[in-house]
Amino acid sequence: MREAEIATIDKSPLRRWQALLTPFSLLYSAGLQAYLWWRLPRQFRANAVVISVGNLSLGGTGKTPTVIAICRHLQRRGFRVAVLSRGYGGTMSHAGGVVSDGEQIFATVAQAGDEPLLIARKLPGVAVLVGKDRRKTARKAVEQFGCDALVLDDGFQYWQLHRDVDLVLLDGEYPFGNGWTLPAGTLREPVEHLQRAHALLVQGEHTSCSSLTRMLPFIPCFAWQKSPSGIRQLHRNETCSGADTLRGRRVFALAAIASFESFTKVLAQLDAQVAGTWSLPDHHRYTPDDILEAQRRARACHAEAILVTEKDAVKLEEMPAMLPEPPIWVMDIEARFTEGFWRWLDARVRVAQHAASKQVPPAEGAL
Repeated sequence: MREAEIATIDKSPLRRWQALLTPFSLLYSAGLQAYLWWRLPRQFRANAVVISVGNLSLGGTGKTPTVIAICRHLQRRGFRVAVLSRGYGGTMSHAGGVVSDGEQIFATVAQAGDEPLLIARKLPGVAVLVGKDRRKTARKAVEQFGCDALVLDDGFQYWQLHRDVDLVLLDGEYPFGNGWTLPAGTLREPVEHLQRAHALLVQGEHTSCSSLTRMLPFIPCFAWQKSPSGIRQLHRNETCSGADTLRGRRVFALAAIASFESFTKVLAQLDAQVAGTWSLPDHHRYTPDDILEAQRRARACHAEAILVTEKDAVKLEEMPAMLPEPPIWVMDIEARFTEGFWRWLDARVRVAQHAASKQVPPAEGAL
């Protein structure tokens, strides 16, 4: 294994239970390789530009703010955009359904799942559809809503649908974890499968991209950052103040997200005084008792406010009114990319449009 690759893998020794699972990881990788050999040539092609935002490993890598940023960019370029999500945790996930037509939101967080509802609220003019079969939701977005650009949320492992742009998000510090696929590691696919990606999006400094570029020289790599865009009070859609108002404030951090550490890291960068924290499982459905407990903990550490993420807020806003003290603040986040990334994406989209104008979508994969 090359030096650049070693530098991006966690070198911690495997725990005993992980070592025992490595044969199953090898079987998983071999089986996946055989399936992809059969599946990829048989992908369904939608009559639209398809952009996938995904990752290689389990856990949060910032897909939702990236999806939102890309959709806004495509809207500014004149596209009619739809987001296709699995809708994890929502009751509509299996049968599929429309969360938003771009004008009106039709689903609750229990029906749609937290991330699709957050995307729908932040993207007026963008249709949001959920469902296990994203070939069906792709066709629905094109035929019913006239969409000519589709963005797959968490789409790198959705092999049934062809995409024109495959973006893979990686953590800048240890993008590949311990280097093993499930179940001994956290990788959904082997590192070699990044050859399918059209670009890597690395959260962190440009130095992270440098080592990945040496490892995968033919795949463009762009660094990006999560940037707090403001602080608002729960139940208020408008931003009330800039994120810098957190400087020196005692806050209690509450979140049910995959990467709680990324939340507290942003708070540290803003010089907030994190008096206490409570991390709940990703996609956790809050109850009134959870909020009462969070407020009790916040008061016990003399926090001025409870701070939550946008993803938490979409669930909390559907709950009954809560005690006023301490108040619950929401930190809005946006993904910021360099102009180089946007120029590259525009070029890829133009290539896809040109190729689509010269071919008829194949019948294979029709539903």
